[in-house]
Amino acid sequence: MKLLMFKDYINSSLEETKKLAQLITERISNGSILLLNGDLGSGKTQFVRFIAEHLEVLDIVTSPSFLILNKYSTEKNVDMFHFDFYRVKNIQELEDLGFFEIIESNEGIVLIEWADLYRNLFDGKEKRIIDIYFNFIEDNINQREIVVKGNI
Repeated sequence: MKLLMFKDYINSSLEETKKLAQLITERISNGSILLLNGDLGSGKTQFVRFIAEHLEVLDIVTSPSFLILNKYSTEKNVDMFHFDFYRVKNIQELEDLGFFEIIESNEGIVLIEWADLYRNLFDGKEKRIIDIYFNFIEDNINQREIVVKGNI
């Protein structure tokens, strides 16, 4: 059973972030959409790497900043689609990459960095979405506040 979750985490180490990624990975499945938002350097891509590790991705996970999409196969027999919307100029770019087919297929796990830039694309998919916000802690650059909202 999926439960609506709203949780605010303060992480002071990569190990704590890795544990959070594991917790989320244990609760997602084909069709899950993770929307990752936060400032540059706040930990979005590292979080994707941790999710990939728990899904047993077969390749090295890199940021798709310039490619917009990286697709990975996993030992868990589920594909992982990693988008980065930071440099997307228009919706046609996403169309050309097959974004809408991926989202509509309910196949694979979809992770999207900078998702709030095109938030309206996810209307009607709220039951499949987990929003994750990465925020710097003002007094400690090494800590992050990670806010998780969604059905997991």
